[in-house]
Amino acid sequence: MEYAPDILDQFRGAYARDERRFAPQWLCAWQYQDVRRRRGERYAGELPQDFYTYGGPADLVRWFNWCAASALPDYFRHESVEPLIDMSLRFDQSLLERHALTYDWDSYRRSIGRYNAQDYILQNLYPVPERYTVKRILDFGAGYGRQANLWTQRHPEIVYVAMDAIPLSYCLQHLYYSHLRSSYSDYVLAASPFRVREEPGVYHLPTWRHDLLPSGFFDMVVCVQVLQELSPKLLLHILDVFWRVLRPGGALYVRDHEGPGPKNRLILDRCLEAHGFDLEFHAHAVDMKDLHGIPRVWRKPDPEVMASRRWTRAGLMSRCARWWKARRLR
Repeated sequence: MEYAPDILDQFRGAYARDERRFAPQWLCAWQYQDVRRRRGERYAGELPQDFYTYGGPADLVRWFNWCAASALPDYFRHESVEPLIDMSLRFDQSLLERHALTYDWDSYRRSIGRYNAQDYILQNLYPVPERYTVKRILDFGAGYGRQANLWTQRHPEIVYVAMDAIPLSYCLQHLYYSHLRSSYSDYVLAASPFRVREEPGVYHLPTWRHDLLPSGFFDMVVCVQVLQELSPKLLLHILDVFWRVLRPGGALYVRDHEGPGPKNRLILDRCLEAHGFDLEFHAHAVDMKDLHGIPRVWRKPDPEVMASRRWTRAGLMSRCARWWKARRLR
């Protein structure tokens, strides 16, 4: 699919068609930025300011500036991240050149390229059984679309689905995905009914059409620096969606600053526990010193795994009880 310069008009048209049936306002809001806008707060320098408009490809550079506001700590060894940074940079450099744009690529290597490399490594960090191999990804709140960069280059067989409801980010994602080598389907431009298929490619749809996501379909959901910035109502709703669309044993990759959000007092990890997700990995790291945002991997429980774990826990508890009883009788 070619890049559509009128993508903002197409997005607004799709919203107008869907609003009454699918798109309540709370489902299409970014609480963190909405609160900042009501207070008249602005970012300094050439950064995005209005997330509900789109001025064309030059907005991608502004988003790059936003991502590069602070250099990222080195968490992985140089030889692990540098090849991935190079791969990420080559694609982004080519995209900007096609639109007669430029960027400080040294800054890119320290920030965006490193962020892309870190996320990709963390999402593939350790061995898993074959049944948990990641072949289908849902990227929720995908920013400008950066994580599709490495995934589609290194895994051309991937089914990559991105979902967003904010006009600026959705339009930038459209720009980004339309330049990938993967086949690309966009809900707001679809001439026929939109479907997320099993065929490899990038699929793009607004959050309010999460009903189009197949149940039990995804191996991984990716959420980087997004869930803490939602309203409590939207956060709890979208966790229900994740539970529905993940297959048993499917992973939920979260990377953020933990704790309550800046405008949302819910604590995400407690919400995930309450929804039934099982914590598999939590980086033993210091936020903003070792990593920018602490990565965690949660899983929708696999019944077979949980059954075996319950047996193990029961056995452990029984042994502990016998040890404690023997200790008290000494």
